[in-house]
Amino acid sequence: MNILVTLNSNYIPPLSVMLRSLRRVAPGLSLDLYVAHSSLSEADFQTIANSCDGTSTRIHPVSIAPDVLADAPILKRLSKETYYRLLAIDFLPKDVDRILYIDPDTVFLRSPEKMYELDFGTDLLAAAGHTSGWIEKLNHLRLHMAKNSRYINAGIILMNIAAMRKEISVHDIFEYIAKNSKKLYLGDQDVFNGMFSGRIRILDEKLYNLDEKTFAHYRDTIDLDWVAKNTVIVHYNGQFKPWKEGYRGVLQHFYFEAADEVRLFLPPERMMKGEKIA
Repeated sequence: MNILVTLNSNYIPPLSVMLRSLRRVAPGLSLDLYVAHSSLSEADFQTIANSCDGTSTRIHPVSIAPDVLADAPILKRLSKETYYRLLAIDFLPKDVDRILYIDPDTVFLRSPEKMYELDFGTDLLAAAGHTSGWIEKLNHLRLHMAKNSRYINAGIILMNIAAMRKEISVHDIFEYIAKNSKKLYLGDQDVFNGMFSGRIRILDEKLYNLDEKTFAHYRDTIDLDWVAKNTVIVHYNGQFKPWKEGYRGVLQHFYFEAADEVRLFLPPERMMKGEKIA
């Protein structure tokens, strides 16, 4: 299985937790982990390696020039590294035909193998819907999205790399960003939705991208026991994180289960400043 992460040093601790959680639910899974970055150190990669210790994981560092997306709109809580997933068709090896991009602020509760092996058909991406109601309509108008498409969350995306390479280029992506930069309020997530709407396979957000907002929306039909038995990926997106004080929600228990293992090998100096893993 190919997995892509894009990050800076600040997100090494939660990445370690995410990787540890994947190993807990899929210990025999063979992984190729591509780490796109512009500033990670040898110590950072040693921490990543420690989190995969004893497993069949091959780590592939991918260094991106810091100024490659200098003109992309960068928000307060959105680093330039989040844009690197848009460049995957260019920097991934030619024999990579699909890859699961996943944000580091996630944990696996079940193996993602079934999700990873889905048939794309003519779709270029697979991801979970993220908005509804008037916000969904506003996003459609703002980004000129295809009729009957859904606005997706870009934190977890299965990418059909082989098909994408045949239909678009990195130049097309740069051109889209330059033309639409003033309305890309959510950065590269808007790029994915604006460029690929109508070519995205929509996944069940309760299973493959469960965040606190989604859990609250479905709380009349699911509970934490249901999540533990059915959900594949929990996503701690947004401002509040379980490793920070002031977390708002009920899903942090799943994070701390994996974080307890990370504490065994993550040295104190690798902890986030002013924050904690568990």
